[in-house]
Amino acid sequence: MFFKDTHSRNSKSPVLQLYESIRTPKGPRHKLIVSLGTKFLIPKIDRKEVARIVKERLSGQMSLLVNDMHLIRYADYVVKKIQTEGKWDSARQRVCKFKESDQRTAEIFIDDVIHGYDRELGPLLIGVNILKQLKFSEMLRECGFKESEVKTAQISVLNRLIAQDSEYGIIPWMQTIAVDEIFGIDSMQFGHDRFYRISDKLLKNQSHIEESLYQREKNLFSLDDCIFLYDLTNTYFEGVCANNPKAQYSKNQKEKRSDCPQVVVALMLDGDGFIRHHRVFDGKMSDTRSLSIILAGLKSDFSNKPMPTIIFDRGMVSKKNMELLQSYKNLKYIVMCRNNEENQFIEDFQTKKFEVISGRCSSKKVEVLTKSIDNIVYLLCKSQGRKEKEQAMRNRKEERMEAELEKLHHQIKNGRANKSSKIEQKIGKIKERFGTVAQYYEIKYTTWQFSYFVLKHGTICKRLNTSLLKLKEKADNKTITFPAITKKLLILQEKYPLDYKKLEICLIPPALNYGPRDEIREKKEAMDGNYLLKTNRSDLHADEIWQLYVMLTRIENAFKDLKSHLGLRPNRHHKENRVDGHIFISIIAYHLLHTIEYKLRSQGDHTKWATIKRIVSTHSYSTIQLPTTNGTVINIRKPGIPEGIHKEIYTKLEIDCQHLPVKRNCA
Repeated sequence: MFFKDTHSRNSKSPVLQLYESIRTPKGPRHKLIVSLGTKFLIPKIDRKEVARIVKERLSGQMSLLVNDMHLIRYADYVVKKIQTEGKWDSARQRVCKFKESDQRTAEIFIDDVIHGYDRELGPLLIGVNILKQLKFSEMLRECGFKESEVKTAQISVLNRLIAQDSEYGIIPWMQTIAVDEIFGIDSMQFGHDRFYRISDKLLKNQSHIEESLYQREKNLFSLDDCIFLYDLTNTYFEGVCANNPKAQYSKNQKEKRSDCPQVVVALMLDGDGFIRHHRVFDGKMSDTRSLSIILAGLKSDFSNKPMPTIIFDRGMVSKKNMELLQSYKNLKYIVMCRNNEENQFIEDFQTKKFEVISGRCSSKKVEVLTKSIDNIVYLLCKSQGRKEKEQAMRNRKEERMEAELEKLHHQIKNGRANKSSKIEQKIGKIKERFGTVAQYYEIKYTTWQFSYFVLKHGTICKRLNTSLLKLKEKADNKTITFPAITKKLLILQEKYPLDYKKLEICLIPPALNYGPRDEIREKKEAMDGNYLLKTNRSDLHADEIWQLYVMLTRIENAFKDLKSHLGLRPNRHHKENRVDGHIFISIIAYHLLHTIEYKLRSQGDHTKWATIKRIVSTHSYSTIQLPTTNGTVINIRKPGIPEGIHKEIYTKLEIDCQHLPVKRNCA
């Protein structure tokens, strides 16, 4: 065996090929075994040794020599390539009885059977089948994608679903998963730039792909698009992102990373948690300003049919937005009111009889009451779980604030904080940091004071008088601390005991006093766990309004999945189109993830994708090497036998794990 570079008209770069020398009636000839393409390169100095290792591997021989690891890696790829698609005619001639049409039998050296080249199959198999069920390939072909681009796009989305690598990381990932077998490709021929180009093309066709995906999900699961959930999140960059005008700094960074630029991602989900639309805004886009843009798109989508009910949290609620909602005559909404709006219903919260939401345990009890004012239905809610949470949060903040005040008190007492202006600034910062609890705390600082006068008919020595005048001046200017002036006065008392008795000293220590205002605190505690919803849907019962509103937890789960399991963050790009493309690929991956979990949930299985992926990762592809008694080595590349837990998941997801590609080769 030997390697040879050959040139073709279709490629500027030489193609690396493996040949063997064979005997023919016309003399020795060179026969092609396998073509390795233009991207797989082996240094010329190593080619002879790699060819030797390949021949030993194919023949099932154990090498007596210690081979370098980089040579073994080259040989591994070549052997795998030969075992799946290569031609080794000299070996086939020795296996004349091994015919595809006959029952295949052979005598095997059992102790010498080995297997290798394992590649993870389970998560990839699920992802590929869900893509088929969503008809993702057909959508891409409608957009003019070539067959190779369709496969590249699928691989890019599947990587985001399974591993969340960068475009540079996808190539190494492909060497660990059975992508070659499932897609019928050679992953070694892929370049990094291919995934950048496919990201650009996916983004270019975003509207068609996103609409087609939702319509397919709607038909597949009989979804009802009369309810939509809307919310915003963000993703930040650990760099300046100078080439992306959308990447801007914002003090309202949800991850508290105001030191990093960000973009804002808006999601609109239907009532079952499937993404209807997504939008990428600049980093300074506020929740309230984004609503008008989303409603304009919604009006276009529902131009010929009744508008849906839109549900969002209090972050989107403002006077301007409420006027905007009411300007759409057919649009229905359910929103949470702003903080303190429930104060107008304090009497109702305290005196009226509420209805208990059924189906919840006592520790999570929720009570509701409706009240209509000017065609708007207000839903007054009391939540036991929310009450306990708010009390715990307030107690924790109170403890932290009191610890800060106690720390400041010791600083004042020890003289480390002396000037009134500085102390007042520190108190102001503490109030700002703990604003939610500081409002019902009374904090008062009293500065220390020093004064003296000589008793009637008494005189003191000049030196003592001069020292006292200097101390008084320092005290007035606060250039001396209270402990220091106390120490100075003790020294003067010891030095001038007779004269000191003729003085009346007034020395008032500094004081920092704080404590809760009970009336305000009790009023606040009485509203713990209470919140207010409002809607223009008068046709709904109280518990129906509440049940619809709590669907917003689905959009929070979507954000969690996107950030934790689908690689939305970190965003490694800097150009605007690449950032938007990265986000769009994560959105497509979420369509797969939610489809998987939705199908399982409809059958009573609430397993999350992260757990499913871990379970099925043990199902893999392997090459089994069978040495026969006649000297032939049979190489079979096939998937492993799925275990019961694998089959259970595959069955629920309607995945065929039986008819997978199998490759056979003889050496």
